[in-house]
Amino acid sequence: MKIKVTIADDHPVVLEGLQRILQDEPDISLLHVCFNGEDLLQSLKKEQPDVLLLDIQMPGKRGDELARFISQEYPGIAILALTNLDETFHVENMLMHGALGYLLKSSDRYVLLEAIKTVCDNRQYIDPKLKDQMLQDIMDARIKAAAMPKLTHRELEVLELIAGEYTSPEIAEKLFISYRTVENHRLNLLFKLDVKNTAGLVRKAFQMGLLK
Repeated sequence: MKIKVTIADDHPVVLEGLQRILQDEPDISLLHVCFNGEDLLQSLKKEQPDVLLLDIQMPGKRGDELARFISQEYPGIAILALTNLDETFHVENMLMHGALGYLLKSSDRYVLLEAIKTVCDNRQYIDPKLKDQMLQDIMDARIKAAAMPKLTHRELEVLELIAGEYTSPEIAEKLFISYRTVENHRLNLLFKLDVKNTAGLVRKAFQMGLLK
C-alpha cells in the first residue's frame, strides 16, 4: 500500500524539489501541495494523508500551532516537520506540539524517504545532523542538574530575602521564624553553594539560576 503524503510549504523551489522526489517513488502517493496553513487545513477536511511534510515557518499560523491542532483533530496523520531551523529548541518544541519527526531541508532524498517511512510506521525520526546535538544537550542538562545544590523551600525563601538585602532579624520577622533559625539557614546556604560570605552567596546563586 502506498504512503499518502501531503506537503505544506511556502517556498516554490522547495516544493518543486519535494514533488520531483516523491512523484518518482513507487511507494508514495502525493495527495496535496499546500502553500500556507489555511490551504492545508482546507485540504485535510477533504482527504487526510498518512504523512504530512510541514514547513514550520509558513505565513499565518506557526508550525507548532498547526501541529498541535492537526495532531488533535487528525491523530492518524504522522507530522514530519520540515525546516532550515537547526536549533534543538525547535525540535523539542515541534515534538511537544504533536510532530513525530523533524527534518532539515538540506537533507538528501534518501534521508527524506527514510524519515517519511519511519514516521508513517509511527516511529519518531530526528534528522541525523541534529540527533547528536540533542543527546549532548541532554547530557549537559543532566550534568548541570547533578551539580545544582538541593535547597529546601525555606532555604530558597531565605536566599531571596538575603538577595533583597534583608538582615537576619528582618528575615526572621518576615518569615515568622527565630533569628537562630535564619542564621542556621544562612550557614546551610553558604555550605551548599560552597561560598564564604553573603556577597559570594548572592553572586553564585544568580550564576546558577537560583535567583532571577
